[in-house]
Amino acid sequence: MKDAVLASLAVAGIATAAFAFTPADTIRMRQSSYKQMGSNMHGLIEQARSGSPSISQVRRHSTVILRFAPQVLRWFPRGTGVEAGVRTRAKAEIWSDPQGFRLAGARLLVAARQMDAAARRGDVAQVRAALPALQAACGGCHESYRGPAN
Repeated sequence: MKDAVLASLAVAGIATAAFAFTPADTIRMRQSSYKQMGSNMHGLIEQARSGSPSISQVRRHSTVILRFAPQVLRWFPRGTGVEAGVRTRAKAEIWSDPQGFRLAGARLLVAARQMDAAARRGDVAQVRAALPALQAACGGCHESYRGPAN
């Protein structure tokens, strides 16, 4: 139940700003949010690869990703790395390279906005064209700032 509340607050963009959550709460909230983003990313990929993608499904997936993209950088306050004692794949580089991490977050936001704009227009060709940039934004951040699954 607590995770559901945290995820709801994350969607509203107030999880760490308006309430004093523990580092463990913050880690669980961001993990839940990332799972939602990942699920919707997979949905976008499936639709883009489909011979006849459902633009309503594409819009649904892109809306979720765009809703979370501007929040990502706020999900990593100091103290929410491995030192929190909770399993996390967040690498220390998030905090030791804040400029690079902010740049990665900006790339995600730009790519998410481009995808969402193409989805709102209902332009399947533009959705397919926007997908590699969104995948690269996600993957680039994973490579630099996310550790192995263990």
